[in-house]
Amino acid sequence: MDTQHLAMLATFGGYLVLLMVIGYLGDRKHSSSYEGFVSADKSLGAWTTALSSAASSESAWAMVGLSGLGFFRGLPALWAAIGCIVGFIANSLFVIVQLRRDSDKFGAITLSDYLELKLNDRSHMLRMVSALLITFFMGVYVVAQFVAAGRILQEMEVLGPGTSYQTAVLAGAVVLGFYIFLGGYAAVCWTDTIQGIMMLLAMVALPLYALHLAGGPAEVIASLRAQSLMQADGSLLGWGAAGFIFSQMAIGMGYQGMPHMVVRYITVKDQRAARQAAVISVAWGTIALLGSALLGIIARGLYPLDATGCSVAGFCAPTQKAAESILAFFALNNLPPALAGLVLAAVAAAIMSTADSQLMYAATALVNDFFLSFSKRKPGKRKLVWLTRGVIIAITAVAAGVAMQEIKVIYSFVLFAWGALGAAFTPLVLLSLYWKSLNRWGALASMLSGPATIVLWHSEAVKTTLTSLDPTLYSGAFELIPGCVISTLAAMAVSLATQTQGLKKKGPTPLE
Repeated sequence: MDTQHLAMLATFGGYLVLLMVIGYLGDRKHSSSYEGFVSADKSLGAWTTALSSAASSESAWAMVGLSGLGFFRGLPALWAAIGCIVGFIANSLFVIVQLRRDSDKFGAITLSDYLELKLNDRSHMLRMVSALLITFFMGVYVVAQFVAAGRILQEMEVLGPGTSYQTAVLAGAVVLGFYIFLGGYAAVCWTDTIQGIMMLLAMVALPLYALHLAGGPAEVIASLRAQSLMQADGSLLGWGAAGFIFSQMAIGMGYQGMPHMVVRYITVKDQRAARQAAVISVAWGTIALLGSALLGIIARGLYPLDATGCSVAGFCAPTQKAAESILAFFALNNLPPALAGLVLAAVAAAIMSTADSQLMYAATALVNDFFLSFSKRKPGKRKLVWLTRGVIIAITAVAAGVAMQEIKVIYSFVLFAWGALGAAFTPLVLLSLYWKSLNRWGALASMLSGPATIVLWHSEAVKTTLTSLDPTLYSGAFELIPGCVISTLAAMAVSLATQTQGLKKKGPTPLE
């Protein structure tokens, strides 16, 4: 291993050691009780809540997928970033403080707790269905994070030249599973806070440096214009242009119901901290997301592609999947080894901040929201901690095994899981906060119809019908839009048709 790889390995290795130390500290402070292990005793401050929720919501897509989209499509990629920023703003205005207030009334520690107790579902039906949906689709999401981790570790050769993709996936999974196993939810939130800071710094510094290397804004614009990448609508016309822009903007619709993000608002220590977290998260999202898209766009100006899809610098991106390697290529070819190692750590931060949150929440959903619903005799709280730890290891192993097959592009894979979870829970969270007629049957209809719409959207029949209207309508539209519309209509129609009781004002804590 040469000096370059040793420097990168030392930098990246130091970062991984820091994560494991945080896991140990989380174990010492919060793992003595089940409530502490899965909710950090609802003691999170404003900065931890804001940065950890923001970082966990973005995943590898924020740095790898979005920068790749910027490189592949040019200026139109900004619509995706803007859509996500709108999602952050909507959360700050309509969800964060309101959900903290309402969840506190019921002593909820998960989204399923909150829905069951607020809607007075004594049958545990909502809790069980939501737990299964969350576990499955978050498992899909975690696979995407492991795919991204394996690709980046292999491309940057941080583990040494010739490292296989499978070995890289395994290395990331082992570190991730270790610190979540030890520290639980507290370790997840603390590491995500650090990771959010690293992601922010990287997405400020890299675009500025790329702009400097390209010769300034005028040179980048001229290069992009020569490649026909300055059209804001993606060079589409009619329905295709409208569908492209609206679908990119609609990505932000998922934020209000993403369970691993929403749970941060439930566990923030008080409403004052929740209000502060709302402002901080919007600022983070605006800077980080625009920075990532701009990095890809500027890099396309720096490395223009020829007719074969390759640049003179040696970077080839004939497909969007290939374009997702632009961040690693830029860092390796323009930064000293130690700084390249820091960039790798920032990318790993984007991956781990989402994967750890989803693994932790999926395990909590299976134990707290599914297992305890069937269990006639509740195990002791320490046994529940160890049961949750066992589930964490199991989910990690399964997700890593699937990820080793290296399927799907990150952007599409994440959007599928994001769409399904968003369609299942975004309308439900908003209706539970602002529509008093919602009941458990309406909530169930919403949870089932939303993901079903996402699955049907990918069917050949829907694709054929929409394509017949306009060739670009289907390919340019994001399935979360019809998913949320149908989920909302189903919730309202079924609630009104079955309304027999009002909302529950107060309920026992989920562990009583």
